[in-house]
Parts: sequence; structure tokens; C-alpha cells
Amino acid sequence: MKTLISILILLSFTTNSSLKKRNLPYGIVISKADLIVDGKISKVSSNEYELEIDDFVKGQSAKSIEVKMWKEWTCDSRIEKAEIGQRLILFLTKTKNGKYEIINGSTGELIVGKDNSVKTFMKSEFPTASQTKKGIQQFLQAFEYKGNLYPKFNEEKYFKRLIKQSEIDKMMAENKFFKSIVLSLKYYEIK
Repeated sequence: MKTLISILILLSFTTNSSLKKRNLPYGIVISKADLIVDGKISKVSSNEYELEIDDFVKGQSAKSIEVKMWKEWTCDSRIEKAEIGQRLILFLTKTKNGKYEIINGSTGELIVGKDNSVKTFMKSEFPTASQTKKGIQQFLQAFEYKGNLYPKFNEEKYFKRLIKQSEIDKMMAENKFFKSIVLSLKYYEIK
């Protein structure tokens, strides 16, 4: 009996049940990002890269920034190795040392193909890069997230509607990415 209990205790510490990525809805990622940009990698090191920004979707910074790469693991890895010339759409927070970090691993790093397609580890269907950026801008006009990036169970968290619902409905009809973001808010309170 002691052997069985010991095995069960050992297995409880070694199972993969806690190794699941905590996916954040893009509405939260967009709202909490200090900077959302479209750019190309100009330099790569072991744990960061330099990004030359071509388009600011949210916020402003220098045209060239250093971005800390997240630690990859089984449930969250890059689908392509970071390489010079690779085009990315990034959702970033600024660190105290002036560098930027990607929000929520692969959620905050979208790889843009030569054909303007968008790829990421966690979500299989994305519209083109231009439609994705337009959807982000529409979301910023329509909603604001109130709460922490990773709120605790009892902390207040909700989305504040900034425009009329009829305008949101019109935007949803115009842009697939905006529509997918809004539909992902169904588990959140909207005020």
C-alpha cells in the first residue's frame, strides 16, 4: 500500500496537467499591449532580436527596438525559427530596462508570410496581415479592457464598450479578425 501511495504522489508531481498554456483572448492582449507593431527582424541573438518597425498599430517608439523572446516549451513554441528579414506583428509590453517583451508567448508574436498571410502556434486561421491590423485598430476604437493581464479569480475584470453596439456590429461585418475578437469576449462582462 505504501508503494502505491508513493507512486501516486510521484505521478502527481510529474504529470503534464499543469503544462497547458494559459491563452489570453486577443481583446486583453491588444488592450494591455504598450506597443503593437509590424516589422522585420534585423538582428538575432540567443534570447532577443532587433526589430525594424514598418508600421505602428498601437503606440509609438523608436523605429528600431530590442525584443526579448519568450522561453519556448511544448505547449508554446515558435512555428518558425527567428531569422533576419522575418516579418512579424508583435504585441509588446515595455520593460524597466527599455526593452520590449512579447505578451503571452506565441499569442503576441504573429509571423507574416511573403503572401501577407499570418501564422501562429496557437490559432490556425488568421486573415491577412492588413486585415489583422485593421481589426486591431477597430478593437481599440470599440473596447477597452479593465483588469490585470493575468487576473486572479476574484479580481474585477471587464471590457468597457467605447462606441454604440450598432457601430460594433457594422465593424464585425467588415472585418473577420475584429469579429473573432469580439466573439471571444462572450465569457467576459461588457459594460
